[in-house]
Amino acid sequence: MGGINSGRRRSIHRGTVEQFPAIDLRILRRAGLLRPSECTYDTARWQNQAPEALSARIFIDLSDTSDASMRIVGAGAINQRVTIECVPCPYGGVRCYFLCPVDGVRCQQLFLADGQFASRKAHRLTYASQSENDLSRARRKAHRLRRRVEGDGLYPRPRGRNRWQKMQQLRSAEFDARTLYLDRLRGLVGDIL
Repeated sequence: MGGINSGRRRSIHRGTVEQFPAIDLRILRRAGLLRPSECTYDTARWQNQAPEALSARIFIDLSDTSDASMRIVGAGAINQRVTIECVPCPYGGVRCYFLCPVDGVRCQQLFLADGQFASRKAHRLTYASQSENDLSRARRKAHRLRRRVEGDGLYPRPRGRNRWQKMQQLRSAEFDARTLYLDRLRGLVGDIL
């Protein structure tokens, strides 16, 4: 049991989903671009991504729900058509999914890699949190709490008792991150000596 070449093969991953531009169906729905029996278009822009893929025009055709599609035309060599599957809901309306151009499965997000939009699994992408160690998780938790305490575009600044609780959580998270860092540093120094 557990011999050579037994078990599941390890696949090679290209990178994390945070590194690649993405088109999210939920964001398109919130923006009002998924209207049944209508054709809509918009421009998608990505920040902090590859310079050749900073923006693309998105044309969504839901005029016929049995043949719904999205066309992506980019500044580079991107010219792609993606099928949208519209599934009727039990109490009326429809729910839309992208059909991945590579493997044909339903998905909510399409990622741009190698000049083609496809699902996360088709491009073999992972999430950044899957490869973090305990120190990275502690630092990310402290960073997220600091953003909440200071307030930014995503979170409003907490007030009153809630602010006090967030400050206590931030101090605790920073202490935990510092403790993990010092323990790791002591381990490295102990290995050298």
